[in-house]
Amino acid sequence: MKDQRERRAKLNIIVSLLGQFVTLACGLIVPRLLIGQFGSEAYGATTSISQFLAYITLLEAGIGGVARSALYKPLADGDMRQISAVVCEIKRFFRVIGYIFAVYVIMLACTFQRIADVRCFDWLSTAALVVVISISTFAQYFIGISYAVLLQASQRTYITTVISMAATVLNTMLIVVLTTHGFSLIIVKLASSVVFALKPLAMWVYVRKHFQLVHVKEHNPQLLAQKWNGLGQHLAFFLHSNTDIAVLTILANLATVAVYSVYNMVVTQIQNVTTSFSAGMEAIFGDMLAKKEMDLLKRTFSYYETLLSVISLILFSVTAVMIVPFVKLYTKGITDVNYIQPAFAFLLVIASLLYCLRIPYHALTIAAGHFRQTQFAAYGEAFINITVSVILVIRCGLVGVAIGTVLAVLFRFFYYIYYLSKNIFFREVSISAKRFGVNGLTFALIVIGCGCFVSRIRISTYVEWVACSAVVGLVSALTVLISMYLFYREDLTPVLNKVFRRKSR
Repeated sequence: MKDQRERRAKLNIIVSLLGQFVTLACGLIVPRLLIGQFGSEAYGATTSISQFLAYITLLEAGIGGVARSALYKPLADGDMRQISAVVCEIKRFFRVIGYIFAVYVIMLACTFQRIADVRCFDWLSTAALVVVISISTFAQYFIGISYAVLLQASQRTYITTVISMAATVLNTMLIVVLTTHGFSLIIVKLASSVVFALKPLAMWVYVRKHFQLVHVKEHNPQLLAQKWNGLGQHLAFFLHSNTDIAVLTILANLATVAVYSVYNMVVTQIQNVTTSFSAGMEAIFGDMLAKKEMDLLKRTFSYYETLLSVISLILFSVTAVMIVPFVKLYTKGITDVNYIQPAFAFLLVIASLLYCLRIPYHALTIAAGHFRQTQFAAYGEAFINITVSVILVIRCGLVGVAIGTVLAVLFRFFYYIYYLSKNIFFREVSISAKRFGVNGLTFALIVIGCGCFVSRIRISTYVEWVACSAVVGLVSALTVLISMYLFYREDLTPVLNKVFRRKSR
C-alpha cells in the first residue's frame, strides 16, 4: 500500500508538471493573440466576465475539500457503498446550486455592461458573451465536480490533469484557427466553452470504468455536514484568484484589468508549476491520518515543506527579477495602456510565493477535516483582502489591490502556523518561524543580487531574455540549495534522494 501511495504521488507530480508546462505554453499564446486581435478592453472584458462567473468556484472549493476529507476513510477501507453515498451527496448539492447559478448568469448578462462600463461591445453582445463563457463553467462545476473530487481523493489527480491538458491544447488550436480567420470574439469563446464542456464527460467515462459506484437513494446530509464551513475555509483561494479583478473592474477600468491579467497570467502559471509538486499531497496526508500513522505524517510533512520551499524560492525569485522584462517583450507594439508596472509585479509575486509556501499547512488542515475550527482564518483573510484593496485601489491602483492580497495571504499563513502548533500537528511555532525567516532572507538575497545584474542589461529579444533567465535561474538554484543545505540538511537530503533516486541494478 505504501509503495502504491508513493507511485501515485510521483505520477501525480510528473503528470501535473507536464500539464502546467502545456498550460504555460498555451497560456502565453492565447492572451497575446486575443489582445492583438480584439484589443485590451475586449480582452479585459472576457477576463472580468470569467472571474465574475468564477464566484461559483467558492462553492466548488467549499464542498470539494469537505468531500475529499469524507472520502479518505472509506477509500482506505475499500467501502464502495460509503464512497457512492458521498458522491451522490455532492451531486444533490450541486443540483440545487446549478439553479442558483443559472439565475446568477442571467442577472450578470443583463447588468455586466453597466457594472464594468463596457464600451467595446453593445448590451446584446456583452450579454451573449456572458452566457457563452458560462457554459464551460457550468459543465465543469456542476456536471464534473463529483467525479473530479473522487479522483483527487483516490490519488488519481493525474487523470484529471491529462483530461485538462487535452482540452487546453484543443482549445488553443481552435482559438488560433478562429482568430486568424476573422471570427468574432463571441464565436471564439463559444468554441472554448464547448471544448471545456467535454472534460466532465471524459471523467465520467473513467470513473464508470474504474469504480463500481451505486446509486444511493437515502439522503444523508451528515456526510457533508461541514460543507458551509468548508466554503469559508476555501474563501482565501477564491479571493486570491478573483477579488483583485472584481475590485479593478468596478473601481478602475477594463484596460487596467487587462494589465493585471497579463502579469497574473505569468505569476499564476509559475504558481501552478510550483503546486504541481504538491499534487496528491493532501490525499497522502488524509490516508496517513485515517491510518493513524502520525510519525510518518510528521516526516512526510517536513519533506514536502522543504521540497516546496526549494521549488518556490527558485521559481519565484527568477520570476520577480525577469517578469517585467518579459512583459516588455510580450506587449511590444501595444500602446493603448501602460503595461510596465514593476512595483505591482513584485507584490503579485510575493503574494503567490506566500501562497505556495503555506500549501502543506492548508493541505493538512483539509485532510484532517478541520473546516469549522479554522473558519476564522478564512473570514479574516476575506475581510483584509477586500477592505485593503477597496481602500487603496483609488489612490494606488494595481499596487493597492496587490498590497491587499499580500496582507491577506500573510495573515492566513501565520494563522496556520499557530493553529497547527496547537492542533493536529503539535509542532513548535519556532520551527515554522525559522523556516519563514530563512526563506525570506534567501529570496531577498537572490532578488537584490540578480536584480542589480539584470538592470544593467538591455534585453530586446526573447532569445536574450531566455539566456538571462537561465543565468538568474542557475544563481537562484545554487543559492537556494546552499541555504537549505546549511539550515535544513536533514530534510534536504531525503528529498533529493527521493527526487533523484535510481533503481538499484
